[in-house]
Amino acid sequence: MISFITGKIKIKGEGFIVVENNGIGFKVFVSPKTLEELSLGEVSEFFIFFAVRNEKPELYGFLNQEELKVFEIVEKISGIGPKGAMLIASLGTFEELKRAIEIQDFAFFSKIKGIGKKKIQKIILELGGTIKRIEETGEQNFQDEEAVKGLISLGFSQKEAKMALEKVPEEVKDPSQRVQQALRQFTKND
Repeated sequence: MISFITGKIKIKGEGFIVVENNGIGFKVFVSPKTLEELSLGEVSEFFIFFAVRNEKPELYGFLNQEELKVFEIVEKISGIGPKGAMLIASLGTFEELKRAIEIQDFAFFSKIKGIGKKKIQKIILELGGTIKRIEETGEQNFQDEEAVKGLISLGFSQKEAKMALEKVPEEVKDPSQRVQQALRQFTKND
């Protein structure tokens, strides 16, 4: 799985860039805000979210880990795809997002084209609960909670999922990577 790319910007398109790294061009979807900050030919670093949609791999790039963290939280909301989550993540930091949710700041979210008041209400409601869980349980517990749900959806019991996740190194933060490593625990035991 790709988590980070450093390379030269070869192409800037509408909503994406092509980053050349060791002679290979990676198409990376970026927010309009990020696109504005980049220049052709410059070398940039991107934190990557690797997604598979309709059996096609897609890369979403962020200039810092904070924006990636916000993206990963927003992307879990039903009805918000990766491209919508990327736009929301580009609005501000985790703290700014949290503040906008606390005071129900519709103007904060209305900067995104094509998003109506009902969708903003849904985002505020769902993100409010998610952010509260992160603060109450801590980020690692939240990531494990997501990984447990993933393993249960694959047919494992909650007990089996938790036991396998205990063996995954703590430095592995991303829930999908934690699920993959936990699955390796099951294959070792066979």
